Amino acid sequence: MFTDDYARKLSDAAGQAVAIPAEDSILDFTRRVAHSSERKHAPLASFLAGWYVGARVAAGVDPAAAWEEAAHLGDGLLEG
Repeated sequence: MFTDDYARKLSDAAGQAVAIPAEDSILDFTRRVAHSSERKHAPLASFLAGWYVGARVAAGVDPAAAWEEAAHLGDGLLEG
């Protein structure tokens, strides 16, 4: 699978583990963004959420919990 191979490649390049905390949830979030706004916002929103998750994980937050925070913040914008 592309995402597993890509995560391994990123892990090797970074010298630390890079993992997908909730693949189905991330894909669902990306779908919600694509269908609730201009489609071009979906990959950018996912990138920004990933950046947020990385910062939260660096601060000691569990990756899955950090992802749920990021998705909740994004969903709040979609509902507004």
